[in-house]
Amino acid sequence: MLMAAATATARALGAAGSRIYREDIDRGGFAVAAEYGNVDDVEALREKIAGLKAGEVIDVMLGNWSALVATTQYRGIVNGALAMWKLKKDEVWDNDHRLMLTDVANQLGIANEQIANHERIVKLSRTDGMTGLLNRRAFYEEELPRRIARLERSGQTASMFYVDMDNFKRVNDVHGHQAGDDAILFLRDLLINFSRPGDLVARLGGDEFALWLDGIDEETSIKRAAQLIATSKQMVSMSGDEDHPLGISIGVAFFDPKTGETLDDLLARADAAMYSVKKTSKGGFELAPPPGTPLEMPD
Repeated sequence: MLMAAATATARALGAAGSRIYREDIDRGGFAVAAEYGNVDDVEALREKIAGLKAGEVIDVMLGNWSALVATTQYRGIVNGALAMWKLKKDEVWDNDHRLMLTDVANQLGIANEQIANHERIVKLSRTDGMTGLLNRRAFYEEELPRRIARLERSGQTASMFYVDMDNFKRVNDVHGHQAGDDAILFLRDLLINFSRPGDLVARLGGDEFALWLDGIDEETSIKRAAQLIATSKQMVSMSGDEDHPLGISIGVAFFDPKTGETLDDLLARADAAMYSVKKTSKGGFELAPPPGTPLEMPD
């Protein structure tokens, strides 16, 4: 829709190129949402847009280009901009051009708000409200199937870490739910810092988390799990009491697409390995047996 608007407006105004900007909520400033025509040497437009007030229309000179920029807004709040440009030697922008650009920008302000609302709804449906991590549904039903399909094509391996907090209930019972929330957020930060760009981190619910690490072999998976357990020892200071140290147990399931293992079976292996740790000692990790091995599951 935005691309069609950028194209139609540029053609109507006889512009060599155009861009529609939207507010970038995650990074701040404005991001290019759509563009048309010749977009060479117009990157400075982003800086010109910053600080503009609702309803403003400005002329900008960019090398050989003469640009006209109007803000887009919703209920008086700027949420983007519409920019058109043509060569300086062509006819100058006049009031008719400005009026048309303003009319289109006003409509785009509504469109930008609708798109932003849709993105917020999608994000809320995919993320855990407390931690901002992927939620169980997004992790299991959306992200993992895509990752596994990609690995099946590339032949690369990966690992699933099923992470469960040890003695978390004791923290809530002794120190209250705010302390429990602080412990959850501490583990979130720990897992984020531990992960690499491209890895997945999810909160599955309560004190259960998951990590998906792409492109690592079995030996590296074991080393990474040991490193995570060592780092998690920092959590002991948040324990409910000395007899119930706060920590984590990890079940590690190594995934090799050549085995043909299903996602359900992979998750069951990770869960069983984590359960085995919890049953024996806590505060450690266990590598799940290969696919096809009978699993001991919790009662």
